Amino acid sequence: MSSRFAVGPTRIVVTLIALACSLCLLGTFAAAQNNQPKDEVYGGYSWLHTGGSLDGLSTPDIASGFDLSNTYYLPQMHNLGILADFSYNFNGKNQLTGNENVNVFNILGGVQYKYHGEVFSPFARFLVGGVDHKIDYNNINQWSIGVGGGGGFDLNLSQRFSIRVIQADYIYNKISANRDFDRDLTLNSIRLSAGLVLNLGNYYNPPLSCTASASPTEVYAGETIKVSTTGTNFSPKHTLTYTWAGNGGKLMPLNTQTATIDTAGMAPGSYSANATIADAKMKKNGSASCSAAFSIKQPLPPNVSCSANPTTIAIGQPATITMTATDPQGWRMTYTWSATGGQLSGSGTSATLTATNADAGNTITVTGTATNDRNLSSSCTASVNVPPIQKCVNIEDWGECTFEKNPKKPWRVDNDCKDTLDKLSLRLQQMPNGKLDIVGYTDEKEVVKEQTLGSQRSVNVKYYLTTDGPTKVDAGRVQPRQGGTKGKATHFYFVPEGNMCGGQLEEGTVVDETQVQPQSRNAPAPKKHKAKPAAPPAQ
Repeated sequence: MSSRFAVGPTRIVVTLIALACSLCLLGTFAAAQNNQPKDEVYGGYSWLHTGGSLDGLSTPDIASGFDLSNTYYLPQMHNLGILADFSYNFNGKNQLTGNENVNVFNILGGVQYKYHGEVFSPFARFLVGGVDHKIDYNNINQWSIGVGGGGGFDLNLSQRFSIRVIQADYIYNKISANRDFDRDLTLNSIRLSAGLVLNLGNYYNPPLSCTASASPTEVYAGETIKVSTTGTNFSPKHTLTYTWAGNGGKLMPLNTQTATIDTAGMAPGSYSANATIADAKMKKNGSASCSAAFSIKQPLPPNVSCSANPTTIAIGQPATITMTATDPQGWRMTYTWSATGGQLSGSGTSATLTATNADAGNTITVTGTATNDRNLSSSCTASVNVPPIQKCVNIEDWGECTFEKNPKKPWRVDNDCKDTLDKLSLRLQQMPNGKLDIVGYTDEKEVVKEQTLGSQRSVNVKYYLTTDGPTKVDAGRVQPRQGGTKGKATHFYFVPEGNMCGGQLEEGTVVDETQVQPQSRNAPAPKKHKAKPAAPPAQ
């Protein structure tokens, strides 16, 4: 029964040791470990299975005990440490006497390999040293050499403290036969322990790094950029050196934490300034490099637009030309003006154009140009129309026809008038533009009821020109008019197209041809009606 008991814990310990070794080996290929203590102090509870048999009785398991150890990790191999271990298990029950008088001292040393993980840290170790068994049976109190190994797991609470979840060690030792007993006593002890780990110091040095920045990150060529760099994880007690290099612009100075870049003459595009921070006192990995990106922007010409007010002017009249200009970069601008005609004056964003005689009938184009500090320019135009000079026209007197020879038909176009009208129609056809005013008059001696004779005469003349005569005239170019009392005649006035000179006015008023019907020169005379006698004067 005691043999089965001894084999079970042994297998557990061997399994734990193998698992710890495997995890430690895997940890070797893992990422860099941030927690690498220089020294480790452990203290905790210890349970001991002594794993021996004497005179048919198994050596007792000892449930009371503690374990103390200290591991110093090597500077060159931070996971490998020199181990010193002391444990004391006491008050084990003597199987023969029933007394709790079995005590075991372990004073061991060796090496320990530990993977310092972020959450848990497995370890494996080899032990050798002295083991003292005090058993109140045959007065055994003898030191012997113990050899063993073990492993376990630590749960990391912080960089300073960890909990040792399990530590399992196998310790082999043999008590040689002596005067107290006649045969050797072989012990395959298994020691289980758990407790608290105190980590002292730290070999881990975080990698050096740096950051660099540019201000501003976008500029136009010719503007200045400030670059600076800051190191991380460098020792504040050491003097650092700075080095700058770039792929564009002029960096000055090259050996300070902050530098400036002169971007004069640089082409638009992306660039960088590279910084290196070095600690001369560090023998390995004592520098870090970083870069600050910046770009040179493509400058843009001004945005401009022009307008004219008014857009049509006469000779001698001015127009104001206004330019609206903005520069995308906010740079200062200068302005120039030019024109295809007229007289141009002014400066800045406003100019005045005055039309001259030479501009009559033409369109003048005014061009405004805005130029910024980088000699980038944009132009805009505004058009001003100058109408042609219009000549005034005079009304022409083309003669008259009289209606005195035929008192029976005082409205009739007689032969004399016919000849005059035939010549007049030919003349009118030779004039492509303009119209003919026919102004009919009456005589002051003609009776009151015949006061419409002036209108009738002008309408009859139009009828002859457009209908009865041999040369037909466009009726739209002939206008009958009533001229009032001036004689038994119709007068002819040719009115050219255009503005009248000197404020001339057409004579008479227009006849309503819907009220006065035209009569042919061959029509019979209208019948006369007797006038009623006048009433006698009142008495």
